[in-house]
Amino acid sequence: MSPRYLYAILGAAPAAPLGTGMADEPLRLIACDGLFAAAGEMTAAPALTPDALRGHDRVVRRLAALAEAVLPARFGALADDDDDLCDRIARAPGAVREALAQVAGREQMIVRVYVAAAPSANAPRPADAPPTPGDADPPSGAAYLVERARVRRAAAELPELAPLRPVFARFVAAERIDRHATPPLLASVYHLLPRGAAADYTAAVEAAAPRLQGVRVTVSGPWAAYAFAPAALAP
Repeated sequence: MSPRYLYAILGAAPAAPLGTGMADEPLRLIACDGLFAAAGEMTAAPALTPDALRGHDRVVRRLAALAEAVLPARFGALADDDDDLCDRIARAPGAVREALAQVAGREQMIVRVYVAAAPSANAPRPADAPPTPGDADPPSGAAYLVERARVRRAAAELPELAPLRPVFARFVAAERIDRHATPPLLASVYHLLPRGAAADYTAAVEAAAPRLQGVRVTVSGPWAAYAFAPAALAP
């Protein structure tokens, strides 16, 4: 038999047929210790192209419409056979089950955060900025480590988005943030929210966005919960 191309992990077997995959191959469910892998047979992973990515996502979206809890696999996840596929899932069964419980009945939105304008060279440094060489009265070693930890926490929480936090609190069940080093893109913020809430969420974020200072945002989705799938489902 050919290798298995993994599209998603499902928490339960859907009653409706799965249909076909991105190469028109029949999809089948592979039972793996109470979990279900939706996969098709391919001789090799498809080339990474925009059309292939869209094809993969179309299949994942169809699966998400059939099941309450779906963890999409990253593009290109290929296993040798059924046993190899189940072995990969078994590397972190707790993480997979926890992630399935988290995404059940939810979908993903993405807020991309961009720098709105380059700061002036004479602009005052933010209060949470770490000390720079030449600063007067440098802190002690212990105080410096405490301050650096505070700055790291602030960075992880994206303080630039503080005006949007009341909106997020209304809708968001889980959040993941990826910082970027590719200006003007500052960060991608992934949110899980109840299925069907995307339009209200988008409208609320866009209504609050004018209160942001120094950054601008775009909102996209809904998507399947790619950002909340554990590493065991990566290629």
